Amino acid sequence: MLKAEVEQWLKQLHCDGISPGIHELLYYRSKINAFARHHKSLPRSSQTGPLLSKSRGRGMEFDEVRHYQPGDDIRSIDWRVTARTGKAHTKLYREEKERPVFIWVDLPLTQFFGSQFIFKSVQACHLAAALAWQAQHKGDRIGGLVGNGWLHQELKPVARQKGVLRLCHALLEVHGDSFTRWKNKEKQKPNALEENLKRLRQLVKPGSTIYVISDFYGASENFLDGLRVLSQHNSVRCFSVYDPMEHELPEGYSSHPLAITDGQQQINVNLANTQQRATYQQAALKRWQNIQEAFRKRKLSLTSVSSALPLEQQWTEVT
Repeated sequence: MLKAEVEQWLKQLHCDGISPGIHELLYYRSKINAFARHHKSLPRSSQTGPLLSKSRGRGMEFDEVRHYQPGDDIRSIDWRVTARTGKAHTKLYREEKERPVFIWVDLPLTQFFGSQFIFKSVQACHLAAALAWQAQHKGDRIGGLVGNGWLHQELKPVARQKGVLRLCHALLEVHGDSFTRWKNKEKQKPNALEENLKRLRQLVKPGSTIYVISDFYGASENFLDGLRVLSQHNSVRCFSVYDPMEHELPEGYSSHPLAITDGQQQINVNLANTQQRATYQQAALKRWQNIQEAFRKRKLSLTSVSSALPLEQQWTEVT
C-alpha cells in the first residue's frame, strides 16, 4: 500500500497500528455482507475450512434418556442409567442448530512486529474479530481462547453478539499484557502454544469449528501432533500471520546495521550487503517451507495472512 493509503485507512478506523481498540474490532461487523460476497461455495476437503456440514461426526447433542426399544442403536445405550435402574435405556439426540465456533488467538511477543502497515498482533486481533462476526451472523455460538504464555482467557461458546464482544474484550486484555511485556523487553515463555492447546482441548467438544491464529514461531512437533488429534473430530483451520520483512529484507542503505531477532537470538544485518540479505531470505524461505510441510504432513489447513494489507483486501484468500 502507498503511504497515503495506509494513513487514510488507519485514520478511518482510528487505529495506530500498534494497539487495537474496540472500535477497530467492531468495524468488522459492518463488513459481513462484503465478506459474504467473497465466500467460496466450492466444497472443501474433510479437514479444511468452515464450509463443512454442521453434522460433522454425530452432529447431534444429547436431549434425553428413554427406555430402550427394539431397533434402537445399541451404541446409544446409556449404561449408567441401565445399571442403576436394571432396565435398558437409550440416549436420544437432537440436531445441533447452533454450531460452536472456537477462535484461538496466540499473542506471543513475536507477534509485535510490523514494517509497513500494522503489527502482526493487531492483524491477528482483526482477523479474529472478522471471523467471529461472520460466525455470529450465521447463528453460531462463539467461544475461544486468547493467550500469550502468561495470561490467557478461556471463553465458553455464547450465542449472539455477546459471544463476539466477550472475545473482543479478551483480545484487548491479552494484547495489552503482551504489549507491556514487549516494551519491557521480556523474553517469550517457552511452550506457550502447547500449554494453551491443552486448555483448548478441555473447552472443545467434538463437532466444533476451530480457528487457530498465530505466527507459529513456537510450533513444536508435539503441538502440531496435538492439533492433528483435535482435527480428527473437529473442523480445524489455521492462519499464519506474517510480515513481509520476515520473508525478505528490503534493499537499501542504513547508517547502522539492522538488528533482527526471533525472540531468542539477535543478529545485525547490513541492508546494503547483498549476500547478507540473500542468506536471510534463504533461511526465512526454509523456515516457511518447513512449516508448510509440517502442516501438510498432518493434513492441517494453513492460510497466510499478511500484516502489510487491510484484511478486507485479503478476504478472498482468507476464506
